[in-house]
Amino acid sequence: MTEKNVPVSMPSGAWAFYDHRCPVCRATIGRWRRVFEARHIEFAALQSPWVRERLGLAVGELPGEMKLLTPDGRILGGPVAIAWMCRRVAWLWPLGVLMVTPGLHAMTRWVYQWVARNRYCLGDVCSLPPLELTRRRHLAATTFLETP
Repeated sequence: MTEKNVPVSMPSGAWAFYDHRCPVCRATIGRWRRVFEARHIEFAALQSPWVRERLGLAVGELPGEMKLLTPDGRILGGPVAIAWMCRRVAWLWPLGVLMVTPGLHAMTRWVYQWVARNRYCLGDVCSLPPLELTRRRHLAATTFLETP
């Protein structure tokens, strides 16, 4: 997967910023890159220096969701960003509208946040240290077993 590290100038399209360490993010972009790049939506890692600078992130800081820089300079995040991208593709347009529909938007945001929180342990790859995994499982089991 290639990545554009430093744009020469801001393009007329949009930029989708993603966590390059996330296996789910990389796999998703691998499947959808051509569809969105054909609609002038480019991809860059949140870890790239120019992206950190553009978003005002400190070195090592990583937002809890993907970000999208629209052609008019707005920065969108998470499911709102995905919905914006979907509305640029004719056959994904209905999904983009549904994602921001009141009522469904709350559910979309909840699902997105769950995936974002667990992104390092999805897709048969888990980059959390074994101790953290054990602690998470232990706390869940203990909480369940201690309920009256």
